[in-house]
Amino acid sequence: MSRLLLAILIGLVGAAIVHLAVILMLPWVSANSSSAYIRDIAPPYETVILDKNAVTKQRNPRLDPLFETALCRYDLSEGAARFSASGQALYWSLSVYDASGTVFFSANDRIADSPNVDLVIANKQQLRYVRENTPEEISEAIIAPTDSDEGFLLLRVFSPDKSWKPVVDSYLSTFECELLDI
Repeated sequence: MSRLLLAILIGLVGAAIVHLAVILMLPWVSANSSSAYIRDIAPPYETVILDKNAVTKQRNPRLDPLFETALCRYDLSEGAARFSASGQALYWSLSVYDASGTVFFSANDRIADSPNVDLVIANKQQLRYVRENTPEEISEAIIAPTDSDEGFLLLRVFSPDKSWKPVVDSYLSTFECELLDI
């Protein structure tokens, strides 16, 4: 009986230590999240091309070696966000993340049925306006609704070998993210 009580006591003390360690690690983990990393390297509405070989601030984003990646942060508090790129790319895909780093929308050139990226992200109020009064400039754009006013978009372009680098770089150089005043 005493062994059982000792085992229960050791288990409770061990659980308390683990829980305390987790609580004490939370500030470190949250400061080193992917969202915090992106906030550090990308101002809103500025395109940043990620270097897949660089270790930035002791964090390696572990990017796919067959893709070149660009990112852009957005803030919908002043209007909707528009993302566009044009040219020739063998394959592109994009993922849109909210402020917590959760993907809420993704697309690729097969879904968009176009070699060009043309995406508008809008919150509920902006979406209502866009549906009622679609501006001509975004009439062909894919529209992605969101509940979060802040987030970021990652655009990945397939680069199978070094001979494709000029084509991919040219495509990424056209990538724009801008604030739509709607």
